[in-house]
Amino acid sequence: MKVLIIGGGPAGATVAYHLAKDYEVTLIQEKNWEKPCGGGVKSKIFKSYDLKESILNYQDKVYMVYKNEKIEIPLKGKNLAIVNRKLFDSKLRELAINEGAKIYYGKFKKIDNNKAIVKIKNNYISFDYDILIAADGVNSTVRKALNLKPIPKTITHFVKTNSYKTDTCEFFFDKELGGDYYAWAFPHNTHTHVGSVDKKSFENLCRHLNINEKPKGYFIPTWEENITVQKNNVYFVGDAAGQVMPLSFEGIYYAIKSAEILAYSIKNNLDYKSQWDKRFLKDFKFMKKLESINKTFLRGLIVKAHKFDFVKNFSISLWLKDSNV
Repeated sequence: MKVLIIGGGPAGATVAYHLAKDYEVTLIQEKNWEKPCGGGVKSKIFKSYDLKESILNYQDKVYMVYKNEKIEIPLKGKNLAIVNRKLFDSKLRELAINEGAKIYYGKFKKIDNNKAIVKIKNNYISFDYDILIAADGVNSTVRKALNLKPIPKTITHFVKTNSYKTDTCEFFFDKELGGDYYAWAFPHNTHTHVGSVDKKSFENLCRHLNINEKPKGYFIPTWEENITVQKNNVYFVGDAAGQVMPLSFEGIYYAIKSAEILAYSIKNNLDYKSQWDKRFLKDFKFMKKLESINKTFLRGLIVKAHKFDFVKNFSISLWLKDSNV
């Protein structure tokens, strides 16, 4: 069976790795570029994948910041890793290639009778497939090709800066700094990755932290329950399926775990959506409710409640919950 995967990020590379052992797998990657996300991922992912060389640092705590007050949240060990996304994604693709997947660097253009047309350099190449997997991000061109509803999303703004230094991940919950969600500062080796949602809150954040660099913007999914994840023999995974945890916006971990579920479903002839729902739907719906509460006046009360150990323990236990397929 021929499996064609569009997109070689964490979701695409992971599903390629798991399917290449049993099928003829071809992976189309547009280019190897550095992703704009902060690069935070649960450390336990490295028990399954040998990617430790991509880790910039480990975090054993984070800070919730509200009204200039910092609340320390211990993570019960070094359970958060900050990774170099360019290296992390590249190493995942290497694992897939080592299992037999073929990789081409090109840009998906359209679908034509179970053939995908891909532009590689100046040539248009036709790829046959029995199964097509779209792991091509929040602005999925495969979704557009199939006339599917686009993924709901929100714009975020970020900078890489040396103006603000931190050695611990910080999350800012003031509404004027983080908009409807939150703002963040993640420590990297050579800079701090700082970001927030809408433009006004980001401008406020930069003034608050004395940052002057010019920002960049990108979209991240805002998960909803009714997102189409399969149409006939075409499957969607990762950001292309909106599989980013509400409120926390944790995407790398859930892209990888969702890809494992998809690979397992294909190999065992199971319904992908049912398998994903069985594992994640309850958690995602719960976090979606918390996300709605976070947009109200209750946000400050919830943040301040994290001064109490039982609230901290509940939040961390929820975050650390395992996700075995």
